[in-house]
Amino acid sequence: MIGLLVLAQLAIVAHAPETVAACDAVEVTVAVSAPGSTAPQLVPPPFAPFDVLRSSVTPHVQLDPRNGGSIIAEYRYVLTTDQSGSFTIPPFEVRLRGATALSRPLRVVVRGSRASDRLPTVVARARIDTSLDVNFRALTEPETVYVGQQANYEVAVFLNETVRDRLRRNPTFYPPDMQSMLAYDLPPVAGEPPKRKVGTRCFDALVYQRALFPLVPGRFVIAPAQLVYSLPLSSSFFSREESHELVTDSTILVAVDPPSAGRPAEYVGAVGDLAIASRLDTRRGRVGDPMLLTVRLSGAGNVKLFPPPKLEIPWANLVRADERVQVDSAARKIRGAKEFDWVLTPKIAGELDVPPIRYGYFNPDTRRYAVTSAVAAHVTIAPGFLAVADTLRSEPTFAIRSRYRGAIERPPYERAYFWLLLALAPLPAMAGSIRRAPRRVVAPSAMAKLRALARARAEAYDACEVRRVFVRALGERLGVSPEWFTTPGTLARALRRAGVSENVAVDAEGLLRALDAAAFSPTTALEGGAVEHAIAVARVVDVEALSRHELRLPRTLALVLAVALPAASGTLRAISLDAAQRDFDQGVRAYASRQFISARTAFASAARQAPWAPDAWANLGTAAWSTSDTAIAVLGWQRALRLEPTAPDVRERLQLAQATGFASIGFVPPVSSTVVLWLGAALWVAAWMIAALLVLRRSLAGRVGVRRSAYAVAIGGVLLVLAGLDVDQRLAARNLIVIRSTSRLSSDPALVGETKGTAVIGEVARTLRRQGAWTLVSLDDEREGWIESSTLASLERGAPVD
Repeated sequence: MIGLLVLAQLAIVAHAPETVAACDAVEVTVAVSAPGSTAPQLVPPPFAPFDVLRSSVTPHVQLDPRNGGSIIAEYRYVLTTDQSGSFTIPPFEVRLRGATALSRPLRVVVRGSRASDRLPTVVARARIDTSLDVNFRALTEPETVYVGQQANYEVAVFLNETVRDRLRRNPTFYPPDMQSMLAYDLPPVAGEPPKRKVGTRCFDALVYQRALFPLVPGRFVIAPAQLVYSLPLSSSFFSREESHELVTDSTILVAVDPPSAGRPAEYVGAVGDLAIASRLDTRRGRVGDPMLLTVRLSGAGNVKLFPPPKLEIPWANLVRADERVQVDSAARKIRGAKEFDWVLTPKIAGELDVPPIRYGYFNPDTRRYAVTSAVAAHVTIAPGFLAVADTLRSEPTFAIRSRYRGAIERPPYERAYFWLLLALAPLPAMAGSIRRAPRRVVAPSAMAKLRALARARAEAYDACEVRRVFVRALGERLGVSPEWFTTPGTLARALRRAGVSENVAVDAEGLLRALDAAAFSPTTALEGGAVEHAIAVARVVDVEALSRHELRLPRTLALVLAVALPAASGTLRAISLDAAQRDFDQGVRAYASRQFISARTAFASAARQAPWAPDAWANLGTAAWSTSDTAIAVLGWQRALRLEPTAPDVRERLQLAQATGFASIGFVPPVSSTVVLWLGAALWVAAWMIAALLVLRRSLAGRVGVRRSAYAVAIGGVLLVLAGLDVDQRLAARNLIVIRSTSRLSSDPALVGETKGTAVIGEVARTLRRQGAWTLVSLDDEREGWIESSTLASLERGAPVD
C-alpha cells in the first residue's frame, strides 16, 4: 500500500531544446517530485551520439511542507555533438524506496554548422592539434600581392569544449608590429563565434582580422602574435587562476610591383577597382573668377594613398586645394572614396568644356590595367579681367643668408699651438722649482775624459771604459746618441753623412769593432796604443766633420717647412675662399630671382670649395628645400648646424624636415666644441699659474686652500677639454649619413633579403659596417638593416657634395 502511494506521488519531467546546431551546447534539465525529504536516485540513459560536457553532481533541492511534505530535485546535463540529424534521448529513470518512474523520451534535431560558407579563412584552413585545449594560429591571405593590393592578416584562438566552459573572461590578444605597410582593423565576426569541427572534436574560434596594404615591394616577415589567458585550477568560484601564454608562427607576405607591360599613360600608381567622377560648383563663371573642381575616386583599395589624377585644362589655371578621404572598413574588403579639389581660374571667355578626366589603375583581381574616365562638363565663361601678376596661392620662401662670413676656424685641438699652450703652462712652476734646487756639477766632456786616459800612462786599459768614452766623444761631435753605433756599419755611415773622409770613417768603424771585441773578451785589458789611436781618430773626425750648426741645419729646415706649409695652405685657402665667395654671391642672386635650382648648384659649389663655411651649407639646405629636395636640404642644414651649433635659424628649419629629440641619432648638441676646449685650456693655464705662485712665494706654500683650488681648477680644465673633444666628435658626424630616397631595410646585404622596415628620405642614420655595395645602418625607433650605399649621403665634415 505504501509503495503504491509513493508511486502515485513520484513524478519526473525531462526537457531539452527541439533544434540545435552541430557543436552547440545542448542543456537538458530533469525535474523530479517525490514525497518526504529524501532526494530520489536518478538513472540517466545513454546519451550517444551526444557527449557530456558537464553534469550536476548533486541536484538542486526544494522542500514543500504542504500536504505532508514533498521534495523537488532538479538535475542538469550539458551535451554536444558534431553529427547532424534527428536523435532521441531515451527516458530518464528515477527510483525511491522501491518505486520507479520514467520520463518521456527527448527528440532533438541537430542541424549542420551555421555560416560555414562565411567562415574566415584562418578558421577553415588553420591546422588544429586536437590534443591541445587551446590552439592559436595566424595566416596571411593571399601570401603574394601587388604593392597597394589588400591582404588579410587573420588570427584565431580555437577553444575546445572544456576550456570554453572554464574561461571566466576573454583572452588578451597582442597583435604584432607591421612595418612598411598600411593596416586597417576589420570588424569582428558578427553573431556567435564560428566553429570548427576536427574529427569528433568541436572548437569555438575567436577571430581577429586586419587588412594590410604593402607600400614597397619586398618579402615581409610578420612577427608572431601573442595570447594570454587564465584558467581556474578547480571548479570552485574562489579557485585561484593560472595564466598561460601562446604565440603564433610568423607569417610571410610578399609584395611585387605591378607589371610594366601594358601600363597606360594615365597610370599614376593606383591599385584597386576604381571609378572616377567630377563636378563643378557652378557651370557659369567669368574670366578671373575662381571655380571649384572636385574629382572623386571611389572603389576598393588603399583609399588613403590614391594619387590625384593628371589634369590639364588649357583655358584655365589650376591650383591644388583640399583632399578628403572616406574609408569603409565594415566589410572584409576595404572600400571608400577620396576627393580632390582644384581651384580653376578661367583665362578666356566663351562656351568651353572641361575635358574628360581619365584615370589609370591596376586591378589586382583581373591582373590588368584599366582606365576609368569622368564625363566632360560644359561651362559658360563671361568676359572679365585677369590680373597680370599671378594671384594664385604660392608657397612662401625662406630667407637666406645674404652675407658670406667665410669659413670658421677649425677646432683648436687640430692646431699645434693649442697643445703647445697646454704643454708650456707648467713651465713657470717647473722653472721655479729648478731655481730653488741645488746646482749640479757639470760633468767633463767625453773628449776630455779620453785625453785623461792617455795621460794616465797605464800599462793596460779597461776596454769597456775606452769604448764608452770613444763613442761618447764621437756622439757629442756628430750630435747623435752613442747607442746608434751599436749596429755594425752605423758609425761609418754617420761619419760619411757628417763630411768625414771615407778612410777616416772606415778606420773609426774598424777601431770601434776592435774595441767591441776586446770589451766582450774574457780579459778586457787593452794596450796603451789603442787609446792613442782612439784620440787620433777623434781629433781627425773633429777636424773633417761639418760644424755643429751645419749639422743642425736639417732640423732647422724641417722647422721652417713646418711654419711655411701652413702659411702656403693658408694662401691656397684664401684663393679657394675667393672662389667660394663668388659662387655664394651668385647663389644669392639666383635665389632672389626664384631660380632655386641654379641657386642650389651655386651654393653647393661654394660649400664644396669652403667645407667649413656654415653660410654656404645653410643656404644650400634652404635652396634644396625650395626645389623639394628633402635629402640635400637635411644634409645642408645638418652640416651648417654642426659648424655653427648655436644658429637658431638653421635649427628651426631642420625641425621642419626632421623633428629630432635629444636621444635621436640626428640630434646636434647646441654647444660649440671650440668654446668648451678654450674654456678647459684657460682653466688648465690658470691652475698652473696658481702652482707657479705657490712655488715662487713661500708665504703661500703653506696655505692648503690655495693648493686645493689649484687642484680643482686643473681637474676642471682636464674634464672640460675631454668634454670638448667628445662634443667635437659628435659634431664631426664621421659615421652619420642622410637617406637620399625612401628605401626598405633588408635583413641581408642582397636584394632578396627580408624587409625589416623602411628608411624614409631625409632621415639621419648611423653606419655600422659596409659590405660591397651595401651598408648596415641603424635608425631611430631601434630600426636596423642593410641598405644600398648609393642611397646614402655622408654627413662627415669635409665630405664632398654629390
